[in-house]
Amino acid sequence: MIKLLGTPLALKGKFYLKCALCCLALSALSLPLNAQAQNNNPIKVCAVPQLYQALNFLQDHSKVKFEPHFATANELYAQISNAPNNDTTLLCDVILSSDERLPISLIRSQKAVGSSMYPFARSPLVLWSADPKLLNGHDPRLLIERKKITSFAIASANLTPVGFASNQVVKRNDFKISLIKDRVYKSDHEYQVYSMVANGNVQCGLISKPLIASINNKTPGSYYQVPRSWHSDIQYYVVLLEQSKNNALAQQFIRYLISNQQAHDYLKGFGFENITPE
Repeated sequence: MIKLLGTPLALKGKFYLKCALCCLALSALSLPLNAQAQNNNPIKVCAVPQLYQALNFLQDHSKVKFEPHFATANELYAQISNAPNNDTTLLCDVILSSDERLPISLIRSQKAVGSSMYPFARSPLVLWSADPKLLNGHDPRLLIERKKITSFAIASANLTPVGFASNQVVKRNDFKISLIKDRVYKSDHEYQVYSMVANGNVQCGLISKPLIASINNKTPGSYYQVPRSWHSDIQYYVVLLEQSKNNALAQQFIRYLISNQQAHDYLKGFGFENITPE
């Protein structure tokens, strides 16, 4: 059963992973020989900006050649839906999304292959401050009660999984955000939350960890990683476009993302975590 607003699909466990890999393998075997012998030109991977650092790193370390292109989920959907003469072959082969709504919308409009959609990573939610000492080893619930946190930014609950998860956190009885209700600032997206905190306009805000993570562990400011049990999972999805010009290579890339341990380790270095049950 699919739930929108950032809740995860019921696609967990080794059984589902094996099923997904089998489907991809059978699909590749069913391709004509000339399709399987496609040229070695890199595929085009279109992704949301949260994957910018991770994908640029993977580009130099993956055995599958690809070119990353970045845009917001709304921009990607518009570009694909409004492709000249309905031809998406010049745009993307694979889509990487920060929620399930983009791939589902593309599948429903017959732009993407339904059987290829799969979650490949999970993003932790963090409370982040540009102050390197504020959240270092401190529980934000106590900081709010002690009036050490005096301003707060949060994304809208209705637009993204990060916003939905963030609002679940602040509605907890032990997270007394009402103590600073006059200085709680809401935005449409987590990018705006990040910007408000980075510019010093707000003391701290809830964002996804990949926005501040780096491979060398030099995270700016300080952060508190919100316990996973406090909110719905924030999952990232991959889907294959129907008109992919490099179908076999695109499927190889998808298999790499969802099953290769080295790929998982690289993603973890940029703030992501594996898809695993609690």
